[in-house]
Amino acid sequence: MSPTLFDPDVRVESDVTYLDPARAEKLDVYLPPADMPGPYPAVLLIHGGGWRILDKAQDREKNIGYTFAKAGYAVFSINYALNEITKDPVTGKIVSEKVVWPQNLFDCKTALRWIRRHASQYQVDGSRIATMGGSAGGHLATLVAATAKDEAMNRGGLYLEESNAVTCVLNFYGVTVPRDRWVACFRGATDAETEANMKACSPLTYLDDDFPPIFITHGSGDATVEVDYSREFVAELARRKLPYWYFEIGNAPHTYNLQPEHMDLRPLVLQFLKEQLAGR
Repeated sequence: MSPTLFDPDVRVESDVTYLDPARAEKLDVYLPPADMPGPYPAVLLIHGGGWRILDKAQDREKNIGYTFAKAGYAVFSINYALNEITKDPVTGKIVSEKVVWPQNLFDCKTALRWIRRHASQYQVDGSRIATMGGSAGGHLATLVAATAKDEAMNRGGLYLEESNAVTCVLNFYGVTVPRDRWVACFRGATDAETEANMKACSPLTYLDDDFPPIFITHGSGDATVEVDYSREFVAELARRKLPYWYFEIGNAPHTYNLQPEHMDLRPLVLQFLKEQLAGR
């Protein structure tokens, strides 16, 4: 993975409270250089990690934060509620898991509304916000957009009077519609509850004609989240005639930033953002 594109002109604010102050999860802000006037389009960045691990300040998130801020976008990289897991000390396998769904989604939605609530503070244009994430974060970024009009999914969290609308989505190798081994991450107390959770956590449940443009990239060599997840989701978008950009990177593995070894994605991603956010 390419190193973080640190730029001293990008303004960074770390560990900002966006949830209840008692919550440990915070967000990091990346703002364009001071000589670049706002209001800025914004990107809500949601890290991956199987809804269980990792952090807002991974090298991948820093790479994205600095790159986008340098290009004129305000980036808000968040931590959110993660499943609590217990592993066997010998085998390392997960032996128990406390599922937090739908709190992980509610946290992402709270972050989106928090950005709008604090738009003037950060010189953000609240009408131009993208969601973005990789892997599990790609799933949540897509789901935030898909559930923008769903009353039940918009009741959780804070700042409920703010809009849940999303202008566009960027999904990097996401578990777009969780299934198979990912069911455990959303398991309920009963089979019926698990079935209901799997329906509720699927973007396909909410897709309609207003689903915003989405940028999807996936490596054909991904052994963690198979490329079929994205291929199937793209096929459904095409069937419904919904707008998307899809770039499959030959032999690329799971987890990459804007500069994977096989292909520099920056021109494509920045062009997508320009057309969807900056050009509005």
